[in-house]
Amino acid sequence: MRKVISFLFVALNIIVIISCDDQVNPKTDFREVYALNCVIRGDTSFQVATISKSYNVDGFDPLTNSNDPFIKGAKIKLTFESTGETFLFRDTTLVRPADSRYTTQMSYYYINNFKPAYESPISIEAVLPNGKALTAKSNTLFISRYAIEDKSYSIPLATFGKYINFSWTAVTQSTKDAQIYYVPELVIAYSKIQNGVQVELQKKVPLNYISGENGDYPIYPSIQSNVTSAIFDTMTIRRSLEEISASDPNKQNYIIHKAIFRLIITDKNLAVYYAAQKTFLDEFSVRVTQPEFTNINGGLGIFGTLNSTQIDVPIKPDYIKIFGYRSF
Repeated sequence: MRKVISFLFVALNIIVIISCDDQVNPKTDFREVYALNCVIRGDTSFQVATISKSYNVDGFDPLTNSNDPFIKGAKIKLTFESTGETFLFRDTTLVRPADSRYTTQMSYYYINNFKPAYESPISIEAVLPNGKALTAKSNTLFISRYAIEDKSYSIPLATFGKYINFSWTAVTQSTKDAQIYYVPELVIAYSKIQNGVQVELQKKVPLNYISGENGDYPIYPSIQSNVTSAIFDTMTIRRSLEEISASDPNKQNYIIHKAIFRLIITDKNLAVYYAAQKTFLDEFSVRVTQPEFTNINGGLGIFGTLNSTQIDVPIKPDYIKIFGYRSF
């Protein structure tokens, strides 16, 4: 028995010594990687793209990097695959926020007066100054402004009921194997008087709340395919109105304009990217890795398309007064 204990003691010491000498390095060998990001939107004529590269730093904190990783001088073009029509991006800069860790101006590429008016396979190609090419494909999406069914929605409900059910016509996609995903959202548009200035704001309304150890957690509509409706609890809408001012006693500083129901549609690329980034964390879970999705050939990033439409949902003035707010 004594020999066994002695052996275990020696073995344990060997393991401890080896563990102390075997230092874990969270950094791997540096590899230069390029990332292209571009989302073609059907609800605007201004399209934006960015290209950046990976960087190395002394130590382990990536936020110590002060050199902007943006790649200048690239040639980027969009091509409608069905017609061969090509559009070229231009580059420009913006002034950065004062609290940015980069001191140079913010750079990006853009196309103005480009709004997809029909469905078509579309591709992007970015040729970097060093000759490296980044490419990707997607499909432009079209959604009618009348896709959301008009049911004379208003808040509160004109008839007895606990839920407001927004429904829409399914968007058809002629491109083979193209799948469409929906993101519905309900927001309350309002203004707040701050230092004598009226600031325009929005409050996003969750579907409902779930209880957790640290309080209630809002649940918002998720991105889904093959759905044609979204149901919001009227009590949740009421709670969202209350949360606009929270504990602020100056209720008259808040002016409620209206509610807006917005329907966003995306291609599969954006849907998968959104799902990869959207992880649910509760008091029992911890994120230890960052999900990664890319559809860029030759690098990282995302190239996708989206479109949107919306309707106004009036909020009755008498209902607004219940919360002490002013109506628009």
